[in-house]
Amino acid sequence: MQETNTVTRTKSYDSFDLFKFIVSFMVMIVHTRILGDSKFHVLHPWCRILIPVYFMISSFLFFSKYDRLPDGKKNAYLWKFVKRDLILYLFWFIVFLPFTIVYRDYFHKGIVFFFGTILVGSSFPASWYLMALAIGIIFVAKLDRGAGKYIVPVLAFLFFFLCLGQNTWRVLADKTSFLPKIYKATEISYSASFFIAIIWMGRLFVKFRNRVLAADTRFVAAAFVGSLILLFFEDKWLYDRGLFTMNNDVYFFCLAAGPLFFWLILKMDIHVPYTKTMRSMSTLIYCIHASIAELLRVYVVMPKLGEYELPWSILCFAVTAAVTLLLGWLILKYSNKIKILRYAY
Repeated sequence: MQETNTVTRTKSYDSFDLFKFIVSFMVMIVHTRILGDSKFHVLHPWCRILIPVYFMISSFLFFSKYDRLPDGKKNAYLWKFVKRDLILYLFWFIVFLPFTIVYRDYFHKGIVFFFGTILVGSSFPASWYLMALAIGIIFVAKLDRGAGKYIVPVLAFLFFFLCLGQNTWRVLADKTSFLPKIYKATEISYSASFFIAIIWMGRLFVKFRNRVLAADTRFVAAAFVGSLILLFFEDKWLYDRGLFTMNNDVYFFCLAAGPLFFWLILKMDIHVPYTKTMRSMSTLIYCIHASIAELLRVYVVMPKLGEYELPWSILCFAVTAAVTLLLGWLILKYSNKIKILRYAY
């Protein structure tokens, strides 16, 4: 998530930093179940666009430099990026380990489940993004060249449809005989770590940057609105059949809406102050908030209510936001004195 610090940018992408800071609060809304109320569930799939955009920002910034490097330096830059990403993962994995052990029930589910959640699932809540980013960047960087450029999109979209089958469209996938059923063999949501299609599309934006920036903004905006409408009807179709769940990670039309939204952000030419602080804080918010929200859900909401009700969800969001921002502020404030805190973002 700190990849923007390692990329030499030829223009300002303040819009990326502003976007990530603002939508980190929207991701918090999803994780505190506010959109689970029947009045607001229609907003749920639109909020799910945000994570694909996160991936595309990371992919775009990485490949903006990677593709310009001579072949002899590409490998070193790739592993430097992955190392930074995994150090960030390891820092928060250790911090939240006492809660994660209980939350994931590691003692009873065994060593395979333990490593599975780390490598291709989620250990501490929302951690899957960090490992998915490392996996996806390696996959695309290593294979998307030569003959591999024809293989990558095929595999990328195969992983995407597996992800659909394990999440949003799970009930329908279970009824088919031709879809792979390997995801049934484990409780690990491994397919959530394969947003490779989104990372690959982020690289396409780098390759065709000039054409992308030259496109008519009105056309892109109209296409984005159209994708939101399609996403609405996809969610409505699922909801009307009782297939809606707050754990849905991806929708079919997110594959269109996410890149189109990223396209609009990329075309923005805005300049705002404190981008470095916003960049660091958005990383901290992402890494911290989900564990705080789950702590509240497991030890406060569920014992008292059994399930979320809207007023309690809003209160949970307020507490989660306050604690997360306080911890983030303290980490930024003292990271110059306590060097290890720099690994937190």
